[in-house]
Amino acid sequence: MDLGQETVNRIRFYRNSSISLMVMILAPLAFGVLLSAAMLIAAIAQGRCWLFESISDFSTPLAIFATVAILALFAGFAAYRVRARSINNRKDFYRETDYDPAGYASFRSALEGVSVGMGIPTPDLEVLGVPTVNSIAFRDKGKASVGVTAEALKAGLSRHEQEAMMAHELSHIVLGDYFLASSSAGFENAAYGMGILLLLMAVLVTVAINVYVLAFLVPPGIPLGVVMVDTRLRKKTRILYRHNDLLADTIAAKLTSDPEALRKTIEKLWDLSEETRAHIPATAHFQSYLFVARPLETGPVKMVTYDGASAAASAGSQSSSTKIYWVPGQSHTESRTWFAYDSVNQRVGNLKEIENGHWTELERLNQREKARNIAGLATAGLIMAIVILALFVPVNGTTAWHEATTDVVWKTGGGK
Repeated sequence: MDLGQETVNRIRFYRNSSISLMVMILAPLAFGVLLSAAMLIAAIAQGRCWLFESISDFSTPLAIFATVAILALFAGFAAYRVRARSINNRKDFYRETDYDPAGYASFRSALEGVSVGMGIPTPDLEVLGVPTVNSIAFRDKGKASVGVTAEALKAGLSRHEQEAMMAHELSHIVLGDYFLASSSAGFENAAYGMGILLLLMAVLVTVAINVYVLAFLVPPGIPLGVVMVDTRLRKKTRILYRHNDLLADTIAAKLTSDPEALRKTIEKLWDLSEETRAHIPATAHFQSYLFVARPLETGPVKMVTYDGASAAASAGSQSSSTKIYWVPGQSHTESRTWFAYDSVNQRVGNLKEIENGHWTELERLNQREKARNIAGLATAGLIMAIVILALFVPVNGTTAWHEATTDVVWKTGGGK
């Protein structure tokens, strides 16, 4: 499928925006980790690491082994925490073996049809045990796949609705923004791991060398600190990641030439989620990447069974009884998050504009955001350059590095 130069430019712009955000935060963190390791090695080589020197007085091989063991322990701990976080983010994301085969065949046919229209190979279709009528694009064994929930297979969705869902997920694959291969999941885990490693390394060099070297390691952590403190920037980060949903809708509408069907499918699934509140834990990362984002549910949860045709119809099911998870109470316990609601409203509004001939997501690039991205990258680069130069600033006839690693013990005790 020829997406057109406008669409390609828009995709490239927001992909570059995501990359810019990642580089702005990850580059200083990685720089801080490498800098702390270089400081430790340089201090050992110059005989300025009192901890290493103390151990080497007994045995130099033991000092080397202890240093390597500590670094390996830190790296292992950071990797362990990232892996645990990744596994926790995939909580309740599993394959379903008990599903409607006729519904699967219908969705498979819809996926094949839109794949041919988009001119890409048909990805694998997996059935997922997520308790909601939904779909998702994700990575499976190194390749892009499309998942549809077992609940969606028996929801009685029309052919147009199935094609709309599959076209949207395929558009995410074209964008390179599919679950677990997307920028956000990898970025969040990498930033988390780098942050832990930088903190551990900062503690190590502070204890092993001198507390003054901490002055060189604080600046690389500033970008991450800003993200953690500034709620507006965190919100902007989420919006940036979610913006690809609008682009995916636009591409899907262009592919199917039926934006109305896609809009009505989004509205139907949202209304359905209002009737059947499936409990998805707040730790589950995938909830933000579903075809219709599931809001996080909190508070007491209980299983309720409704019998009768009317109940089945309201839940979109053809069965005579429907089991759903219901979160009782007022809005604060139902936790219908604003972000999920606003995301659906934006997508519906965008598709309504497309129905009227206004391809709003393809009309122009956000030059102001481009300027902010460039400024952010420049700031990150400036921080790293300043730290490097600061190491060689003349202080008392020598360098700042020499002065910061010269402890009072070295000065008064005749040390090196």
